[in-house]
Amino acid sequence: MIKGRLLYDVTRACKQRQKSGIARVSSCLNKELKALLGDRLVEVVWDDRLRAIKPKGKVDDWGVLSRDVFLTCELFCEYEREGIENFIKEFPGLTYGIFHDAIPLQYPEFTWPHSVQRHPSYMKMLAMFSGIFAVSSHSAMQLEEYWEWLELQRSPSVRSIQLGCNGVFDDWRSPSREIGDPPRILTLAILEKRKGQDIAIEAAKSLWDEGIRFHYDFVGRTNPYFGKDIERLLKRTAKRGYSLAVHGQLVDAQLQKVFDLADLVVLPSLAEGCGLPLLESLWRGVPTLSSSLHSVRENARFGGCRLFKRGDCEDLARSLRNLIEKPSELEDLKASIRSDELPRWKSTAVDIVEHLVTDGA
Repeated sequence: MIKGRLLYDVTRACKQRQKSGIARVSSCLNKELKALLGDRLVEVVWDDRLRAIKPKGKVDDWGVLSRDVFLTCELFCEYEREGIENFIKEFPGLTYGIFHDAIPLQYPEFTWPHSVQRHPSYMKMLAMFSGIFAVSSHSAMQLEEYWEWLELQRSPSVRSIQLGCNGVFDDWRSPSREIGDPPRILTLAILEKRKGQDIAIEAAKSLWDEGIRFHYDFVGRTNPYFGKDIERLLKRTAKRGYSLAVHGQLVDAQLQKVFDLADLVVLPSLAEGCGLPLLESLWRGVPTLSSSLHSVRENARFGGCRLFKRGDCEDLARSLRNLIEKPSELEDLKASIRSDELPRWKSTAVDIVEHLVTDGA
């Protein structure tokens, strides 16, 4: 057990209505760390006036102590939180950040402009922390390589953590559907170029035009910068009579119902830090067909995952055709999910706390 309190940053997470991947990580970790630490976890938010953190709720005799640990999984930099760098430098205890990915640096052409502007400063600032937890081994490598490129004199250790799969669904469940029904495909992600829905729909159209029967559900809010064209493409395809539905953003209860009908989740992303929907799909007992990304391959070890070449519409169509036309292969893929080995968020929280104790927290 840690000696002091864990001051957990929820500045943005407590305000967000839309459950982005980062917001999901924040809320799932918050829940499990609370269960593990009890009153020793204090939710904090950044105060622009004080240029420091303060409790989200009422806390008697508030003040940061030398035994306290600050932990954040949010994205920010000095011009967003003026004074944050000085706060990190002068914090009396240990400070830790959770790093997600370097995608804004890698792919500025389809990343939010604000993220592209912020990310270099954010990644450099992370070197000021006592330690960093990365959401995948690939993300950890990217952060360390960036620091090496900057030729920093000092940088903390970076430890990869395994994210959990039970963020949307409490219990593992294998969906059951009527035999003989056309298979249902699901893609779950914000509508934008990076997530590859344009690749997925072109692959699907080629199969529908061959007379192959299946239904395709697209779930996710629309990126106002890079998603409008994709949203229009999907809706235009639906109006032409193809068997697909565009659901937009769904709350967890609605998402569970869509998952209950799914036979296969397609994840055609061009870049991912972890690929959380893959883990959540496997936890629901639904196999996945995913882009062959470093982070995705890390989680494919849990079974139930078939890969196709990143950004290759024809390879996706071939893989999709094979699974639809050969139901036995889809069943075999589903049966290969190693449900007993799937990671839980509780284990993620335990791993983090044990590492903090090792570091002297």
